Amino acid sequence: MEQRVTLEVSFQGCKYFSRYALPTNSWLTLEISNKQENSASQQFRARVAWLSRSRTLRGLFQVGVEFEAPGNVWGLANPPEDWRQPDVPRTPDAPAFEREMKELLALAETGTYYQLLRMTSDSPRAQVRHSYYELMRKFHPDHHMDRAELMPPLHKLMEALTLAYKTLTDDTTRRKYDEHLAASGTFTLGRHQSELQKTAEDCMEKARECFKGQNSGGAILWLRKAAEIEPNSQKYHALLARALSAVAPLRHEAIEHFEKAVEIDPWNTTLRFQLAALYEDMKLPWRARPHYQKVLEIDANNTKAHERLRLLDAEPGENDMSEQSFMDRIFRHSPK
Repeated sequence: MEQRVTLEVSFQGCKYFSRYALPTNSWLTLEISNKQENSASQQFRARVAWLSRSRTLRGLFQVGVEFEAPGNVWGLANPPEDWRQPDVPRTPDAPAFEREMKELLALAETGTYYQLLRMTSDSPRAQVRHSYYELMRKFHPDHHMDRAELMPPLHKLMEALTLAYKTLTDDTTRRKYDEHLAASGTFTLGRHQSELQKTAEDCMEKARECFKGQNSGGAILWLRKAAEIEPNSQKYHALLARALSAVAPLRHEAIEHFEKAVEIDPWNTTLRFQLAALYEDMKLPWRARPHYQKVLEIDANNTKAHERLRLLDAEPGENDMSEQSFMDRIFRHSPK
């Protein structure tokens, strides 16, 4: 139980600060009082629709809840007209989502960066950024972990979106891209990358063979080559970083590739958790902390990140992970 004031109210629910990381879709009871009217408190059941950690108030969460039965529970004499016509929640249209995903993948193969990000060559950088983050929020693999069959195409789409975004938000690369587009009449993600992708995948296959033969040095060499061929691929930087992490003298290089992978995919909580774990393994907890905190900004219910921060706060500079190898931690345990 806790006593709070609302931040926002509506016909459908409200938003408020809480000390508790309430699970999404859990139910709670709100007791709403109207001190101005000096009336008795009323109780209403509500469902937790979303939760996010406050960026300004340490230790608090913002909670959005939906009433079981929408209505003007606030005692407002003249509520907005649209409150009386609440939207009916719609079930997500899975076929429509998959069609849209396939359409974007087709654009990644045959369209331009502008078409992929749904804009024109005259669109300002702010619009590029807005469109990119909207698409990432909708199609990022971390948001669809319950559908394993969608992971490969979503990862492929994520890399294409990120490459388009990085090209169009940098003035120099955008100008060169536009010049190439004007000269050729068409410029596609797929044709430009296909040969390099095939070569990088060949390197990846050779790296797998080296791992099977317990030749970690050879695997690292092939993974380095794959990352050089496709420098904008989060996958190759992440795999190389994990392989380098197992070799103590190469951990500084591992950090460089982890950071590159995180730069390409800033929403990936798994990568951030693994980078933080590596910093801890290198006795650099002050560098691990901001990455654990970022994980919680993205996923407030990440129990592993909560636990690591709790241990860092309890024992600065020391933790109970020293007896367990870094590679065991990142490969045998989920960050959630």
